[in-house]
Amino acid sequence: MPMTPRPAPARPRGRRAAWRLLCGAALLLWPVLQAAAGPRRLFLTEPFPPYTYERAGQPAGPMVDVLNKVCEQLAWRCEVQVMPWRRALALAEQGEAHGLFTVVDAPERRRYFALSPAVVQARYTLFGRQGESLQYKGPASLEGRTVAAYGPSGTSLMLEELSQGLKVQLMMERDNLTVLRLLHAGRYGAQGLVLMNEAVALWLSAQNEMPPLQAVGAVKQFGYHFGLSRQRMSAADHQRFQRSLQQLCRSGRMAELLQPYALPAAPCN
Repeated sequence: MPMTPRPAPARPRGRRAAWRLLCGAALLLWPVLQAAAGPRRLFLTEPFPPYTYERAGQPAGPMVDVLNKVCEQLAWRCEVQVMPWRRALALAEQGEAHGLFTVVDAPERRRYFALSPAVVQARYTLFGRQGESLQYKGPASLEGRTVAAYGPSGTSLMLEELSQGLKVQLMMERDNLTVLRLLHAGRYGAQGLVLMNEAVALWLSAQNEMPPLQAVGAVKQFGYHFGLSRQRMSAADHQRFQRSLQQLCRSGRMAELLQPYALPAAPCN
């Protein structure tokens, strides 16, 4: 005789009620858990080794390490995106991100960003091709020459400042590697020079097996900062970020973070 299907056992009412209670509690707690995770902060940067770059598809480098430590201290959920500098600068100036790095201290940057204390020390150096005999003794040394830099950037701003009132042909290229390649190819003439962050120039030359560069002279020592958007972040957030960075410096932790990269920390203030 045909068998009558047996109905599925009913879930005990007590268990069903407990499940509903648990789901309801989770929905109520979700905003609290989100707040506890900290506010999201988006920072933009560029491929700028040895300071910032991508490793295995993830942002890396000393500036990223320092930012992550500051965000950890502030309980912020910080995200870093690496993109070409011109795009990163334009988006950050439009308020599409909370911060930008690496940034030099210049009026053009302070217009849009509150600058953090300097994180790492660097210096601008003039380079020529091997055999260049010029010794840089001041801006007048550049008279009559072609000098190139990557820009728009802090380096190109520095070059414009150096060449004011002088007969200097300025060249601006899309990235530092292009600047070095064109220098070695003789595109800036027999006496062509380039202005570049010294650590960047030496790193790119070594990584790309380029001919040796001839250092003409150091132009200026400076520091790299984080730029915090004046549109997206409050004055209170600016102050909290600065205090956290100062604490990181004074404790010696910043120097420890930079040590594996053989880069000098900026003086604490």
